Amino acid sequence: MALYSPGRRRAIILLAVTSVLLLTLDLRGNRLFDAVRSAAGAVADPFQTAADVVTSPISRAVRSYRDYDDLLAEVTDLRSQVEAQRAAEIAAQNAIIENQDLLALEGLESVASYDSVTARLVGQSPTNFDQQVEIDRGSVHGIRVGMAATGTGVGLVGKVTRVSPQSSVIMLVTDPSYAVPVKIIAGNDEVGGSTIDADTAVPEVIRETGVLRGRGDDRLPRVSFVAGSAGFGRISAGDTVFTAGGSTSLAPPNIPVGTVANVVTRPGTAGQEVEVELVSDLERLQFVRIILYQPPTELAE
Repeated sequence: MALYSPGRRRAIILLAVTSVLLLTLDLRGNRLFDAVRSAAGAVADPFQTAADVVTSPISRAVRSYRDYDDLLAEVTDLRSQVEAQRAAEIAAQNAIIENQDLLALEGLESVASYDSVTARLVGQSPTNFDQQVEIDRGSVHGIRVGMAATGTGVGLVGKVTRVSPQSSVIMLVTDPSYAVPVKIIAGNDEVGGSTIDADTAVPEVIRETGVLRGRGDDRLPRVSFVAGSAGFGRISAGDTVFTAGGSTSLAPPNIPVGTVANVVTRPGTAGQEVEVELVSDLERLQFVRIILYQPPTELAE
């Protein structure tokens, strides 16, 4: 019995011959086939163009979304590096002055002397009405009310005001309710330009202590109670500000706060104040470090 009927065999042979003929004409080139191909292309081109118009924005959006994530991560990293550099410069100035003024002392307290916990901001960006942020670390991580918070670059950010097991709330230094003892270190240019040898006395370095208070989101914090000193007039823009520490201060000493931006003269006997440009950029906070420090008065209780 034949596998295919005579009619089916003829159809198969005809299709094979036609395929060979069409392939030969296509390879050699034929005006009729070229015209048909061009006409088919002309018909298909608008559909291809329309498809490109529809899909191109989607493709660009996907690429842009991926590029945005990479760019955001890079910008965040650069901001952290800039903040760390500013804090390091201030800390370096303080270290030079401390070394020149207190040559006999070693092992002075610094931020690096204490353990810390890094936390991510999870709620409430600072506004004109609320200078507080929430973080994703709490009492189970060793955090206590009153502990100082710094940025990733070690600059002072604020203090812990509320703690739960897994989260905490930080009051920023710009909050009008915030206050912390600070010291202003002046005379950097004079000290930096001095040459000290064994027979030369250590140059006098002026230190002013006062209380830094927040004044809201749109105004620089101010240091008050620094008037009445003969050396106050020598404080000028660019002088460095650090936490002063002390037995009753919840913040350890020598945390970089910022630099003097302006010296403000108040009327009458009110004396002078200084406005401070903060090291940390509070509007762009994403991570903070909580300094696990408690003052001696609390540890003794």
